[in-house]
Amino acid sequence: MSYPWKALKQVVEESDILFEVLDARMVELTRNEDVEEMIKEAKKPFGFVINKSDLTSKKQVNKEAEKLRKETKKDVFVVSGKERKGINGLRDKLHQLSGRSSFARLRVGFVGYPNTGKSSITNSLARRKKVEVTSKAGTTRGIQWVSIGDKLMINDSPGIIPLKKWDEVRYGLIGARDVNKIKELELVANHIIQLFLKDDDTQKSLEKFYDIKIHEEILNDPEEILELIGKRRGFMKSGGVVDENRTSKDIIKNWQAGTLRL
Repeated sequence: MSYPWKALKQVVEESDILFEVLDARMVELTRNEDVEEMIKEAKKPFGFVINKSDLTSKKQVNKEAEKLRKETKKDVFVVSGKERKGINGLRDKLHQLSGRSSFARLRVGFVGYPNTGKSSITNSLARRKKVEVTSKAGTTRGIQWVSIGDKLMINDSPGIIPLKKWDEVRYGLIGARDVNKIKELELVANHIIQLFLKDDDTQKSLEKFYDIKIHEEILNDPEEILELIGKRRGFMKSGGVVDENRTSKDIIKNWQAGTLRL
């Protein structure tokens, strides 16, 4: 068993309740069946925190949250750790649980993929900086217990990613791999574009950001849209050919930085 999985197992064993932290832009993609199964096998209660709600529309994130509640029958909290939105509701729930707990301190574990914002949630709950937070994946190196008042302990764990065949896309989408280390740049960029084609509102967000107009004949063709973005950005090679690698990098960088929002 690799170190990240050993660390996760330790977090699960030491926590009284756990929350899986998900990215509001990609709720299903950032869920991890192996993590959830490990928690179930340990017979520990758990819920979900949908973070980075500031990077998508309120309508969209609330829709995803309600879908998750119905599917799992679990508590689901929508927050923005960065902007501290929704944190009070989560904090109140944890204090309620700690008041009912027979433990001296309720131990709360936050688990999930790198770069979903677990540390920013911890810092928002504490109302001050407790653990290092950056946009770079892998900032949390080891297990850290953080005190939140007299009744709560928060466990800020390393991110866990199981290795599967399609992880290149997942790495790029959730920002768990730097753009310069992504081999399939166009594949990841096309997946990002597809996220914006699911409805009119998100399509308009993409059009506005890149100052383009996506006509109906290319609406279901991410590759054509990528070329349209490349032309608009002036990312061209000799002979008037779009530089697809440079365009893909630009799309991925903007997505990972949160400037390109749903």
